[in-house]
Amino acid sequence: MSTIHLIRHGQASFGAADYDRLSSLGEQQVAHLRNHYARIRQPVDAIYSGTLYRQRSTAEILASLYGSGGDGGGGDAESNGDRIRQHSAFNEYDAEILLKAHAKLSGLPLAALQGPNAKPDPRAFQRRLEQAGRAWITGELDTLGVEPWRRFRARVAAGLEEIMRIEGRSRHILVCSSAGTIGAAVGHVLGLDDEGSLKLSWTLFNASITRIRYDDARCNLEVFNAVPHLEAQPDPRPLVTFR
Repeated sequence: MSTIHLIRHGQASFGAADYDRLSSLGEQQVAHLRNHYARIRQPVDAIYSGTLYRQRSTAEILASLYGSGGDGGGGDAESNGDRIRQHSAFNEYDAEILLKAHAKLSGLPLAALQGPNAKPDPRAFQRRLEQAGRAWITGELDTLGVEPWRRFRARVAAGLEEIMRIEGRSRHILVCSSAGTIGAAVGHVLGLDDEGSLKLSWTLFNASITRIRYDDARCNLEVFNAVPHLEAQPDPRPLVTFR
């Protein structure tokens, strides 16, 4: 059988002008994962990512461990990007557009997501994102410039199926992506309904590992949302993050 490792990107720059960048903590989280794979001699035959910068940066840190043959032999950093196969099927949905569309529909102001220091309040943001997500999967936001949920879920499933078809058997594949995408992928494998798939995305840790095993006849979830590389650190508490 083959194994697909769905890796959520490290912590992005929440609250910054450009969210689509790994924070210094995010880079550290992914480096711990890279070092964990080195310790356990994890074979990797192919590395994929979405096209978003935070996804590609995560893939590049992991690719620094592997030679061009994916055998764990190392290699120069300049060629890391060449080893990564970018695939837009694994791009995250646009949360900013989703929230703006929901604010227009509901009348709930986006200003309410700001904390007292004028920076985004993570808890308020998450609560509003969940509200917007529920409206999204029911189709309420389809006419407001948002990628429809069913189209999003279908493209993720198609990308996953394409990798399985291309890579074939006895392969170890990394796919660096995002929480919503991984939730949709796992929902596809398990046959979950729309709400169940979306709820999975809200539980995913940064730089977490979700593994799917497959062959010509079977496709099963083996591991979900694991962070052994962070839990093994002397003080994992600041390393295990959702946002």
